[in-house]
Amino acid sequence: MTNNIDKKLERKRLLIFLFFAFALSWIPAILFNKVFGYHDWFETNKYPVLFWFVGYGPALANVITRKLTHEGWHDSMLHLRLKGNIKYYIIAVLFVSIASLPTGIMTTLVCGGGDLSQLGTYFTAKEMIGALLLILTTSPLIAFNTFGEEFGWRGYMNQKMEPLIGTTGTVIVGGIIWGVWHAVLTVEGHNFGTDYAGYPWLGILAMSIMCTFDGIVLMWLTKKTGSVYPAAILHAMNNNGGKITSNIFMSGIDTQTFHETITQSLICEIPFFLCCTVFLVLMLREKSRMRRTA
Repeated sequence: MTNNIDKKLERKRLLIFLFFAFALSWIPAILFNKVFGYHDWFETNKYPVLFWFVGYGPALANVITRKLTHEGWHDSMLHLRLKGNIKYYIIAVLFVSIASLPTGIMTTLVCGGGDLSQLGTYFTAKEMIGALLLILTTSPLIAFNTFGEEFGWRGYMNQKMEPLIGTTGTVIVGGIIWGVWHAVLTVEGHNFGTDYAGYPWLGILAMSIMCTFDGIVLMWLTKKTGSVYPAAILHAMNNNGGKITSNIFMSGIDTQTFHETITQSLICEIPFFLCCTVFLVLMLREKSRMRRTA
């Protein structure tokens, strides 16, 4: 994207995209919640094909907006771009599991009272290695589940937002939009259930906070590679259990009866959020460097 952009046109494209991204996801989700019940169609994966009607809403919005505004596909980010970018694909696979390690320590401090007596006992080394290998090998293969979102949010929304409101603004506003997009599922219990103080607004807020920080790394990967696939892989790692490594450093918690509150969950994620913030600093430094050399 050059500096000589038509901001009015880009703003129009962004608004059209957001309208379709929400409409194409929320309408089927609401229908599925009513007809099949949220638990059956989403949580139990009883009807897995139905998820694509919701998860691919942002991707379809990308396609529709390009067609309606005669934009073309020159910046579609649909190429793999493996040459010179293998390291970013490796980061996409490993980041969630590595950055989640301190979360277990924070969970022990916040929810386990600092009791270290059970440290490393939740999984045997064999179980942990087996679980990690399964996650690491399957997530890149099932990234088609998260491609629908990434082709929309990172492949289109971020591109339109950044020239209008800057990198930090895109991270914050884009993260909130992405979090609110989940609201049609959050109100049904997605991630947080429904039995908590402040339902459902606290859940929507928490989802927006999480999406904001997750979106930083996803945006960085997309900008570095010019491709949405590394972001789709990292997103799949996040959804597919990549954070299981945090259990290595968990202790003093009865996993059978313990129910973490939303506030506790956000506090325990602070180390992970800080790891994500590092990539915002990297993006800002890169942008500043490019300005100086322009």
